[in-house]
Amino acid sequence: MNVDQWNARHLVGTPVFAYPGCRPEDGTGTRLVTRTRTEAQLSASGDPVVWVEGEGSYICLTHVDPVAEDVWEETRKAEKQAEPTAPASQRLGHATLDETIPALLATIKELRALRQPLIDALTLVHQSMTSCVGDEWAMEWLGEVWTQIPLHVRAAAGDKDAAAELAEAGA
Repeated sequence: MNVDQWNARHLVGTPVFAYPGCRPEDGTGTRLVTRTRTEAQLSASGDPVVWVEGEGSYICLTHVDPVAEDVWEETRKAEKQAEPTAPASQRLGHATLDETIPALLATIKELRALRQPLIDALTLVHQSMTSCVGDEWAMEWLGEVWTQIPLHVRAAAGDKDAAAELAEAGA
């Protein structure tokens, strides 16, 4: 199901069974009896995802099953009765620390993978604008927009002035 289809059928707060690691048929995963807390959206990698209550990262729509309110309520009560009591310091919402850390590491890895394409794009923009010597709009853009980008990002994108300023500051 794509993002638009999901959002047309399911409002924020929809009761769901969510599987943050893997679905039961694919291995030993954890099932969350929860509700959506955002509309569906595309992740940076292009996967349709949604955020749910009690989970620290998004979950692919392929791992989220909407359920009827009465089924959700009945399942939630049954799980509450059967749930072992874990120390509060080891629980983060519905997820344990052991479940949350891999999800956070995966998110960090995904964000790091985006770094180089963004720097490449900024490098191209900077080169294009600086090659427009005498173009009033390009010079204005460099003065007003480019200078708002953090210094270390401009330096990583090939801005020699930003790199020199960082060197002077000892960074």
